[in-house]
This record gives sequence, C-alpha cells and structure tokens, in this order.
Amino acid sequence: MVLRLFAVVSLLVIAVFAATAAEDRDFRIRTNRIADNVEEAEFSGRWQDLETSPYDNVVHFDGETHLANVKQLTFGGMNAEGYFSFDNSKLTLQATGYGTDCDQIYELDLNRDPRQQTLRRISTGLGGTTCSYFFKEADNNHRLYAGNWWNVKIDDNTDVSKTCPQKKCANPQTEELKHLCNTSYTWDIFGDYDIFKVDQYGNFVQRLTNSPGYDAEGVVSPDGTKIAFTSIRTGDLELFIMNSDGSNVVQITNELGYDGGSFFTPDGKRLIFRASRPKTQTEIDKYKLLLKHELVEPIAMELFIVDIDGKNMRKITNLGEANWAPYMLSDNKKIIFSSNYNAAANGFGAFSLFMINDDGTGLEQITFGENQFNSFAMQSYDGKKLVWGSSRNGTMYELNLFIADWIDNPATPASTPSTPPSTPDSTSKSLETTTNSSNSQLSIVALLITLIACFF
Repeated sequence: MVLRLFAVVSLLVIAVFAATAAEDRDFRIRTNRIADNVEEAEFSGRWQDLETSPYDNVVHFDGETHLANVKQLTFGGMNAEGYFSFDNSKLTLQATGYGTDCDQIYELDLNRDPRQQTLRRISTGLGGTTCSYFFKEADNNHRLYAGNWWNVKIDDNTDVSKTCPQKKCANPQTEELKHLCNTSYTWDIFGDYDIFKVDQYGNFVQRLTNSPGYDAEGVVSPDGTKIAFTSIRTGDLELFIMNSDGSNVVQITNELGYDGGSFFTPDGKRLIFRASRPKTQTEIDKYKLLLKHELVEPIAMELFIVDIDGKNMRKITNLGEANWAPYMLSDNKKIIFSSNYNAAANGFGAFSLFMINDDGTGLEQITFGENQFNSFAMQSYDGKKLVWGSSRNGTMYELNLFIADWIDNPATPASTPSTPPSTPDSTSKSLETTTNSSNSQLSIVALLITLIACFF
C-alpha cells in the first residue's frame, strides 16, 4: 500500500513538474525566451545583449537570418517608432494604451529587462504626439517630439486622456469628406502639431517650430547640429532642415506630394525619405482635396534620397504599393524599409521589412511571417542592433517593439528561407498545442489526486 502510494505521489510530482515546465516554456515564448545555456539571474551585462533561442516562429521566424537574439520590448497596446539614443542605451517611442486614447511619448532603458520596467512617459498627456527623437548629448538630457498639447483647452473637469485631436474620418462632417473617407485609407495631418524640445523629465524647454499647419517628423543629424522635419508651411508637405535650436529653416524638397519620414544618412550628407508623387490629373486632384481636409493617402509611396542642400534627389524604389519608413544602415549604402509590395492583396496591414542598396539594386526580404505588420526599423548607431515595430506575438489590436542583434552578412541568404515561414495560424496552432499539452498534464494531475483520495 505504501509503495503504491509512493508511486502515485512520484507520478504526481513528475506531472506537476512537466506541467510547470510547459507553462514556463509557453511564458518564455510569449515574452522573451532565454536560451537554455544562459542563466538569466547570473547575467550581469546589458539586457539588450542577452542571448535568446533562435527561430521559435513566434518572435523570430525562419528566414530572418539577419536577426539574432530577438527580444520583445513592449507587451500590449499600440507601440511604434522606437528610436535609439546616440549612446544606444535608451529608446524613445510613441504608444497608445497606457491610460490615454492616442499616442504619447515614452522611454525605455535598453540595459534593463523591460518586463521589470514601467514605460516612463515624457510627454504631457494632453492632446496627441508623434515622432520623438534624442538630441546628441553625453547625458541624454533632451528630446524632441511633435504634438498639439499647447493648443488643448482644459479646466478642472477635463479628462486629459480624452483630449486627443479628432481624426477627420472618425466623424466626417461633409458629404465630400464622407466620400473621401469611404474611398481612401488616410493619415491625419494635424494642423496644430509643432515640434518641441523637452528635458529628460518631459519639462518644456523650447518650441522649435511655430508656423501655421503641420510641423512634425523631426530627427536629429549624426553630428547633433541639425534637425530634419516635414512641414506644410508652403502649402504642400515638404522636407525642411533647421539648426538644432530651431533657427535657419531651409526648404529641401519642392515637388507635389507627401515628403516625409526622413532620416539623415550616417555621414550626415543626405536624407532618405518616403514620398508620394501624384502624376495624373485625377491623382493630383485627389491629393490636393485630401490635403485641404488635412489628410494624406499613404498607399502609393516610394523611397527617395536627396542631399541636405536639396540637390541630387533621386528615386530609389519603383515597387508600387506602399514603401516607407526607410533607414540607412551604418555602411552608408544599404537601406532597411517597410513595404507591402508583395502582399498588398492581403490588405494594407501586411508589411515586411526589406533591404535595398541606395542605387535600387539588391532587394532582400528581412522579416517573415504571413500577414504581419513590420515597420519603423532603426539601426543602433554602432550598427550592432535593430529595433522595429511588429504585430508578431500579439493580437490584431497590438503592435509591439522588438530588438535584435543585426547580422550584416548571414551564412544563409535571408531571401530564401530553408523552411517556409510560419503563418500566424500555424503559430497559434503551435501555441495551442503547447497549451493543450499543458492542460492534458494538468488533467493527469487531477486524475492522480482523485486516485490518492480513493486510496485513503
């Protein structure tokens, strides 16, 4: 009797251990999976350098050979546009879902486990914000971002989380606008957005732009002396450069269409950016009509590059559909960007990261996973890391940030994965299998407990 009871208890312990291990594995896969040979508690370096297991088809898909040690930075909500500080130790980002109804600006310390941090907000919480960036300083004391907090009217009864700017297509007021909203995918170009400089605590330091209409999408040059941004001050959405104190504003582009999302090249001599170029009269009329309502339609954009004096502008891609969020890698030749050119039939949300040479050759796919959104890639200033936004390991209502080691020349070409990339469905089935396995083991535990009760 004692031996039988001992056997049953042993089986119970084994089953509990197996179930716990399965749950732990599932938790690691859904968050950050640490490689089996790495003791997380004993790791004393920077969290961003911690090794993880490769190709789990949850956060790191087969074929993504340019990426290693993929780790998730945010968990839930809509998180986007994560940009490195110049010393690569911090990340500034915009996010919705942390007590506000529209984007606010937050920060993360990349040297600490993000699961042990609370995103630190540096924007006011009023109105909407977009496009934050660090100034180049030894102490990382200042940042910039665009927003309309200065134009928000509040009193003692105001719920600051409900002060977001109204999106035009959320409640179109005219028949003309209703037609545009029903036939177009649009982005709002909020007319009261300006660019501000704040300190590390979010305290206001300086208003860097103060012209009527949209001023946003600001980024700092590699030497820290210039800021490139997009403005509608001339009646069209063009690129401008100003000194880091807001002085000496110079127009860079002057062609009909939306010029935006620019970044300086690593040598600081050029700007890489996205642009629409309406050609036919119908396209031109629609573009101007949308602009009148402070809207743009971002479904037909290509990548361009231009010298910072406005000369030598040329088109890089000719892929069709939407090609955007370009960033030039540290070699000053290759560009990583987001595109749906090979997946547009699946809807506007299906984007992958691609890489291309600045002469338009050598197109290569970087991220995989069917019907996912991958965009807003930025390489760290030392060329060792890549951060980007992705819908992987989330729901249709989530966009999270991920960081990975960048492998410039992987042994296996990324454009031809050795095994087909997993789809969200297969990933879900994999996780479902894990969960079902865990549930089965828990059922065994319940059965054994019943047996023990019977013995007594």
